Amino acid sequence: MRVPVVYSASIQSDTGTGEGVLLDLSPAGCRMRSNIALNAGTYLALRIAVAQEPTPVAVEVSVVRWCKDGNFGVEFLRYSQGDRERVTGLVLALPPTETPAHPAHATAMLSTVAS
Repeated sequence: MRVPVVYSASIQSDTGTGEGVLLDLSPAGCRMRSNIALNAGTYLALRIAVAQEPTPVAVEVSVVRWCKDGNFGVEFLRYSQGDRERVTGLVLALPPTETPAHPAHATAMLSTVAS
């Protein structure tokens, strides 16, 4: 089950680092936008800033599965059991029909980060 969210994330890949915004989340992965270009097959490390939690969720290894219209799908391959439980708890706490802030908000967040 995926739920809509608007969480910022730092991204690290073999080709560099950048910032992104999660648009939806599940224990297996997420959909994101980023200020860096990513291609399907790119491996990433993510640190996801979860609202009202002091410690980011750390996904040690993930992979970009698809890219379309400035969004990309990421599969989480390896992260700690504790962080997996945190993500599962977040997903279960948010109804799948909940609408996050307007998608333009995610673009505005990226613009602010890039400035």
